[in-house]
Amino acid sequence: MTDQRTEHAPWPMRAALLFGLGALCGLAFDLLTRGDAGTSWSVTESIPRLSLATLIATGGVLFAFTLERVRWTWSLAFAACAGAVLALIFYWNASPVSRSADDVWRAFAALLAVAIAAPLFQTMRDEGARRLPYVPVHAHAWANVVIWCAAWAFVLIAWLLVQLLAELFQLIGITVLRELLDKSWANWMLVGGTLGAAVGLLRDRDRVVGLLQRVVTTILSVLAPVLAAGLVLFELALPFTGLDRLWDQTRATTPILLTCVFGAFILANAVIGTGPDEEAKNPVLRWSAMALGAAMLPLVVVAAISTGLRVGQYGFTPERLWAIVFVAIAAACALLYLYALIRARTAWADRIRPANIRLAIGICIAALLLATPLADFGAISVRSQLARLESGAVTPAEFDWRALRFDFGPSGVGALERLKAEGAPEVRRLAATALTAQRPYDIASAEQRRAPLAQHLRVLPAGAAVPEGLRELLLRERRCTGRNEACVLILGPAPGRAVLVVTTDCCDSGTRAYYLVGGSWTDALPQDSDAGRHRGLDAAVRAGRVELREVPRRQVFVDGVPVGDAFE
Repeated sequence: MTDQRTEHAPWPMRAALLFGLGALCGLAFDLLTRGDAGTSWSVTESIPRLSLATLIATGGVLFAFTLERVRWTWSLAFAACAGAVLALIFYWNASPVSRSADDVWRAFAALLAVAIAAPLFQTMRDEGARRLPYVPVHAHAWANVVIWCAAWAFVLIAWLLVQLLAELFQLIGITVLRELLDKSWANWMLVGGTLGAAVGLLRDRDRVVGLLQRVVTTILSVLAPVLAAGLVLFELALPFTGLDRLWDQTRATTPILLTCVFGAFILANAVIGTGPDEEAKNPVLRWSAMALGAAMLPLVVVAAISTGLRVGQYGFTPERLWAIVFVAIAAACALLYLYALIRARTAWADRIRPANIRLAIGICIAALLLATPLADFGAISVRSQLARLESGAVTPAEFDWRALRFDFGPSGVGALERLKAEGAPEVRRLAATALTAQRPYDIASAEQRRAPLAQHLRVLPAGAAVPEGLRELLLRERRCTGRNEACVLILGPAPGRAVLVVTTDCCDSGTRAYYLVGGSWTDALPQDSDAGRHRGLDAAVRAGRVELREVPRRQVFVDGVPVGDAFE
């Protein structure tokens, strides 16, 4: 490891320095994120405070990972600039009106950009210039991954140890340590301090880190033939099974395929190493790496087809737009690897290594741009979904109002306001209902709302279709959606008439009649609109023209037993 990166002299004070800085960062993070009530573990909703907390957390971690005695001011500047960029991204993306489904992906893109930029910066710092030789970049990237995992393992062990000591002292009545651990600021200081100390200790043990890296890459390279054989067999089987089976089995086709591409990328690079001296000599491993490089593109093509079909059927959403981004990145990687195989054949690794640097820089820039509001996937999704609603591709009842309210950000809320003011009557009603929702599960999707009704409702005569308006009325009234309910809906015999029979495990059966009045279904008995008839009835009663007659009644019978009240 040390012959691949610039070997820095040990710095015994670094661990203590990072422990103190980490503890201070933890305390500052807690003070900034604590809720307005000031209680432990409550989180503030102040966007400026959360943005500043992002600066403290990300800047502190980056400074700890990149700190060396040589050009330490470079590390400080890099950490401050990167932390400020992430804080600004958080500030720009945060909205007091509505959150978006791609908030998590924006955060992921920002962190990915930083994770890629760190080894690039470390290499330039060691070189003292804007040079990026592949060997140290590769070594720094792997070292950062190993140190990150090992440092968090150290944090977990330290936290468990302190918990154990708190319980031990509590046995003899000394509760100070336990009371401290009940405070959020003490826990954040513990996490920040131990994380910084762990990074500092590991940075002074490059040989240990290098050994861990070699162990990890060796294990991964051994797995390359397994994944290569699996991917090749999968792609050979596709012409015989057809692509339709991919979407019949699961909706996660694209994530699974992209995960396979990512795995092929990692394992292929584990085999080829940082140079000819590190490249695996075993022919099985070498050919497996080549097979993985060739297998990427077919997987990306199938993933692109899968994503395109979903977009064609259901329009754009933030998740599908991010899927397109990931497919595009995977396609760039697959094309570079296939091009290297075609041009250099068995010597393809010599072309791949410099290509990885260019690929990393491109992904870093793209991820940083995608994390900013410049890529407003919510607005794109709103336009796509509204176009489907306006064209009739989806009915108002089937439209995903929950996504518009909670997944598309401020653009979605703005669209709901417009629909509430300008849409058709049914659209205005559903938009207004969505705007009043406080939580996503307050608005069930059409599929979720219809599922219990389809499970518990039986229609007579058999095979008859439930009128859409009546179905929506039953859903609004939450009829036949309980786990212990069984329902029968009797349509007719007169048009525009229906009766619902409901039985439950705990209560008696009941009935409710429904009528089609003026194009809408209601459970209110239609009334004569002639006001003069009521005046005539009043006069007849006063004159004594009242009599008692026997009339046939209509009532539901279950197994010969009358159920509910008579109707009509």
